Amino acid sequence: MIAIRRLLFDGGVVAVVVAAGLLMGADALLNVPQPLQRLPKAVDPQWMSILKQFRSEENWRHQVLWWWLALPPTAAAVFARRRHPMTAFALAVLGSVAHVLSPALPHLPVDLVAALTLYGVAARTADRRASLAVLSAAQAGVYGLALTAMSSLIGDRFGKYTLVEPPGPFPFLQQDDVLLTAASQALVPALLLAVAWMAGDRARTHQAHLATLRERAADLAREQEQRTALAVAAERGRIARELHDVVAHGLSVMVVQAQGGRAALDRHPERTGTALDSVITTGRASLAEMRRLLSLVRQDLGADDPARAPQPGLAALPELVDRVRAGGTPVAFTVVGEPLTLPAAVELSAYRIVQEALTNSIKHAGPGSRCAVDLEFSCGELRIRVRDSGGPGLDGTAPPAAPGNGLRGIAERVAALGGTLHAGPSGGGFEVRTTLPVEALA
Repeated sequence: MIAIRRLLFDGGVVAVVVAAGLLMGADALLNVPQPLQRLPKAVDPQWMSILKQFRSEENWRHQVLWWWLALPPTAAAVFARRRHPMTAFALAVLGSVAHVLSPALPHLPVDLVAALTLYGVAARTADRRASLAVLSAAQAGVYGLALTAMSSLIGDRFGKYTLVEPPGPFPFLQQDDVLLTAASQALVPALLLAVAWMAGDRARTHQAHLATLRERAADLAREQEQRTALAVAAERGRIARELHDVVAHGLSVMVVQAQGGRAALDRHPERTGTALDSVITTGRASLAEMRRLLSLVRQDLGADDPARAPQPGLAALPELVDRVRAGGTPVAFTVVGEPLTLPAAVELSAYRIVQEALTNSIKHAGPGSRCAVDLEFSCGELRIRVRDSGGPGLDGTAPPAAPGNGLRGIAERVAALGGTLHAGPSGGGFEVRTTLPVEALA
């Protein structure tokens, strides 16, 4: 749409310029100046001036024809001014020179084409000094053309006194008068060129400012995309840790309960049903939690995502402990200090730390071990301690020396909150001890 509007505008300018040039040229051909009837030709100032310039009526007509030949380059300058501003300005200057050197024609709209193309030079030339140099050269050319035109009207040379030829009773002009007259003739075109250059330079500055704003907007958009990508990656990492905690804990509890049920099948059959019911309950809870987490991975993780169910916190720890107890592992749970309402991130991390520590105890200590979970609320800190009495592990082997993904996930959670972690053997068993800096919510 913009290109069509520009094409229509340029076409309209060219139509006006060509039509005016043809019509005024035709008028000049049809209305050659004639001498005054009341005076002889030898003393008619207008007729003698025409003879001085054109030598004959035929030369008058030839200048009009030459001017018509200069119209096509001028029209081409209008169309080329946006893509090739320097070339367009050069073509417009040729048309203006042809007009100035053809006094047979009056002022034409074509005289404005030079200013129009100079606007394009100033608006589309990145180097401001280059366009300013073009303006200076153009203004010097305007004065030079005016001086040339005046000298042709007055005489062939400058002297102390320059008289119009042939001799007659005409007023004479001094050299200083010629210079001042030429300067006055060049004033309006020079001002027109200056105004066109200033308008074009202002347009160039405005476009450069808009380009800078667009570049900044693009940078901000890219930065926002990078932040979003990092947030998504961090969120998925968090979900991966949560998924590991849920699956590892659920499967560990189910294995312990299944082993207990198998052991009780022969000696205490009535306990087998209880163990199997616990396996079913734990499996369903773990499956529901895993589905919720996987739904988050499949979606865009928006703030209003309905899959974001409330996360477990400190209030859910008694239920977690009961599930572990139901699996056959005795767990002592104590809370020291006044429980506080903590930020959701702290409560979730505390829950997952206890869950993963209990899972490690079940896996590596095995049946017959005892666990203890201690929470202590103090000034600005939440201390968590999970320990077990030790054992051969679920498969009857000793615990591995290298830490697994569980301890690595605990370390990441503690580091994210700026806390401290200690995990290692203690009293024949294993102990996980963390300190989380907290700030109670009002």
